Amino acid sequence: MTARRALPFFLLALVVLALAAAPALANTSGGIRAGLSVDPDQFLFGGQLNFDPVGKNVYIVPSAEIGLGDDLTTLSFNGDVQYRFHVSQGSSVRPYAGGGLSVYWFDPDGPGGSDTNVGVDILGGIFFGEAKGNPMFVDVKLDITDELPDWKFVFGVNF
Repeated sequence: MTARRALPFFLLALVVLALAAAPALANTSGGIRAGLSVDPDQFLFGGQLNFDPVGKNVYIVPSAEIGLGDDLTTLSFNGDVQYRFHVSQGSSVRPYAGGGLSVYWFDPDGPGGSDTNVGVDILGGIFFGEAKGNPMFVDVKLDITDELPDWKFVFGVNF
């Protein structure tokens, strides 16, 4: 499947993700994300939802991404859990650590057909700018199951 054919599936996934969060939409924000993955080497872009904390400093952040490059088109649906640390009173910088479960669909441009993997990753990053309106983040994910890209480096903005 080419990137052009994969885009409707990606958009449909984002709509389903948003509708699944409908009961909590009053306390939910969305964001965009972009970055790079390693093995496969791809450019990634997508969206995410940000819910209110489910525990003290614990957040669930579902996201979806499309990856292009390395003669491969991928779709990734991620369910991440983040623990955001407090640095100091009044600071808008919050480092976080966590992990998640991902469903990773890929379709090589050549023969062989598509496939789907489920994997687990660990993550860490920095959430900043929360007090100024549009919080941003930078994070790094490391696959621990050999079913996902080895590394993901992502930057995003929330609205």
